[in-house]
Amino acid sequence: MKTINLIVEPRKSISWEEFVEQTPSMSIALDGFVNDSPNFSEETLHINFDHHHGVVREATMATAEQVYMAIKGGLFESFQKDGVPFANVYVNDCDQDTCLAVFLLENYKMFEGTSSIASFNRLLNVDSKFDITGGAFPVNLRDEILEKHAWVFEPYTNIRKSGELAGASAEVMENCLEAVSARIHKFILGDSGRLVLDTRHSILKTSEFVNKFWLVDEPGGTSARYHLFSKGMNAFVSKVATRPDGRYVYSIGRKSRYIPLPIEEIFVILNLREGLTRENGWGGSDIIGGSSRSLGSGLEPEEVFEIINNFLKEKAINSLTEQNTTLAADL
Repeated sequence: MKTINLIVEPRKSISWEEFVEQTPSMSIALDGFVNDSPNFSEETLHINFDHHHGVVREATMATAEQVYMAIKGGLFESFQKDGVPFANVYVNDCDQDTCLAVFLLENYKMFEGTSSIASFNRLLNVDSKFDITGGAFPVNLRDEILEKHAWVFEPYTNIRKSGELAGASAEVMENCLEAVSARIHKFILGDSGRLVLDTRHSILKTSEFVNKFWLVDEPGGTSARYHLFSKGMNAFVSKVATRPDGRYVYSIGRKSRYIPLPIEEIFVILNLREGLTRENGWGGSDIIGGSSRSLGSGLEPEEVFEIINNFLKEKAINSLTEQNTTLAADL
């Protein structure tokens, strides 16, 4: 019997209550399948590993790191079927964090107890820093580990950059997870390839209301974003890809909570503009998010930026008005 029964349901996201009610005991949700903060029910043996919802992002481990710590803590002492380690694992995407989390669960014996693989630990650490910060964590782009990281996750970045991911079937995502898993095994064995970072990008517009907030086109994918942050970018709206149906995939993010870009409020105005809700439209965390996973966006890149920039302009004017009113009252 396999250690995990992997259930891939592209772009599906449910509440913690729905997850507990609708899935069997010994079920694990990864990285956004449950749109709620990390949780564990000892009574029903359900777990949500997540670092997007209801958390302080930079103070919360990435999903794969949470899984790693759970394995170290004896996860499969309680998750057993007929005395054999087992879990139903639910995913809705095949990004880097999910790939690593699935790999860890499938190969838990390599990491239990005092077992450790130094090369894998470094790969996990680098990927977690990028995932927590949306690519903003400062790194030396000439570091060899980054070229190996790019090679390991190439199957995912290829379908993301092409726009195929937006409508990818369960089979496409499963194939991606398997392909990345095979590359992680090669990486651990010292047989990893290396991929020169694709940093192709265009800075299309800049904002005067948030320092170094840019509209960017990143055909180079996440590697381009690492490069842009290394060049001083503080916040961004990125056209990630054009879907086969002509709609766009966007990401929006900021380097940290210390950059004054009110992302949660921006989700609201973009959803209002497109007639969507937080459930089916723009969303994410207070650090990084993007357009609807299922629907994409019908807004042109420059239109998205102008909507956000006009909102920031209005906030700046309102703030100045309030300051002047307070000053006048004091006088």
